[in-house]
Amino acid sequence: MKICLFNAKGGVGRTTLALNLAGYFAHTQPRARVLVADCDPQGSALAWAALASETPFTVGRSRSRGFDLELIDLAPRIPENGQLPDADLYLVPTLLDGVAFVVFLRTLALLKEKRLPFRVVANRVNPRRAEHRERLAGRVMAGALVVRERSALASYYAEGRTVFDMTGRHIALAQDEIAAVGKAIPFSFRSPKRGAR
Repeated sequence: MKICLFNAKGGVGRTTLALNLAGYFAHTQPRARVLVADCDPQGSALAWAALASETPFTVGRSRSRGFDLELIDLAPRIPENGQLPDADLYLVPTLLDGVAFVVFLRTLALLKEKRLPFRVVANRVNPRRAEHRERLAGRVMAGALVVRERSALASYYAEGRTVFDMTGRHIALAQDEIAAVGKAIPFSFRSPKRGAR
C-alpha cells in the first residue's frame, strides 16, 4: 500500500506524521516491511534516521519495491505539472492557523479535481484557541482526524525515536492520537503463506 503525505504548505507536520505512523505500523504489525520515502529536498526524515540508533522500519530517499507499506513524505509544493505520485491514499496534515489553512484549501482543491482519495489530519490542534475550534467545526474539516499539540510529538525527533518507542503518561496520549490516524488507514498486513514465493 502507498500513502502520500501531501500539503503544499511546509511546516504542517508531514514528516512527524510519516515517521510516527511508520512507528505505529511497525509496532502493531511487526512483520510488515514499512518504508518512509523522504521525497522532500529538506531531508527531514533522513536526518531523523541519522539520529536513530536503530529503527523498526526503513527510511530512504526514494520509493522502492518489496515494501508492504510505503509512507511517501512529499515536498511542500504543488507540482508545476499538477501530477502527483500514484497512491492508495493521500493524508493531508494541516495546521489550523490562517496562512496554513489557505494553502491547505488549495491542496484539497487539487486532490478533489483529480478525484484522489484523501483523509485530512488536523495537526497540532490547540482546543483552547478559538480559531482552531471554529475551523474544526467547519464543513471543510468534517471527518478530519485530530492530533493535538503535544510536547511528545516535538521531542521524539531529537531522540531519533518515534512516540511508540517512548513511555510515559503524556506519551500515551500522543500514541493514542497517532494510532487513531493509523487505524483510519485501510492497511492490513497479511503474512505470505509458507513456501510461497
